[in-house]
Amino acid sequence: MVDSQFDVGGSRGPEAATAADITPGGPRTASEIRSDLSQRTRRILDAPEQAVDPYDAEREKAIVHECRYLMRLLSLRKRSAGEMRDRLAQREVPADIAHEVMARIDRADLIDDASFAQEWVTQRRSLRALGDEALRRELATRRVSSDLIEDALGTGEDDEEERCRDLVRSRIGYRDREQLRSERDGSHRRRLSRRLDALLTRKGYPGSLAVQVIAAELRAAADPAEG
Repeated sequence: MVDSQFDVGGSRGPEAATAADITPGGPRTASEIRSDLSQRTRRILDAPEQAVDPYDAEREKAIVHECRYLMRLLSLRKRSAGEMRDRLAQREVPADIAHEVMARIDRADLIDDASFAQEWVTQRRSLRALGDEALRRELATRRVSSDLIEDALGTGEDDEEERCRDLVRSRIGYRDREQLRSERDGSHRRRLSRRLDALLTRKGYPGSLAVQVIAAELRAAADPAEG
């Protein structure tokens, strides 16, 4: 380690003697100061390098390798901490290596489960019109904590019932409306109701909400006044 008096970055010049340069025999000359600095520099340069432990070198190599692997995954999309741990487990990375890898990824500010959950909810609601229960299942599978899941589901002004109604309306086509208005036995209505109920179940909407929305939207679709 460099001696504390060898200040390579400071403003102190070799001739700026201070109290630290006072010896019992009196102030040192500029020549003595330069000679002392030269000797200290030589000792530092001539000091033998510390031997590298082969185990430590291999461990560091493994850590860097797994960090790079996770970085490649993160370049494709955001991932939760749990997803990354699962990937390391699938690769049979030793526990101590995996722990250090995750610590370094965390120190690089690449772990943010709260932000991950909020973005997941926003995108899946927009792209797939998923209900809250389906979103809970997906985030739980990705090992996001339950409190962060609930916080993410509560963000924004999104209304689950309105999402459910929009989804049902989008699946009732023009021909469906014609058949609903002309039929007398209700057979098409029942088939369509079952199909819509199966859809909402897959999308994670509560059964009670699904029944309510399907009934209301089918009544509206069968009403000639709705156009």
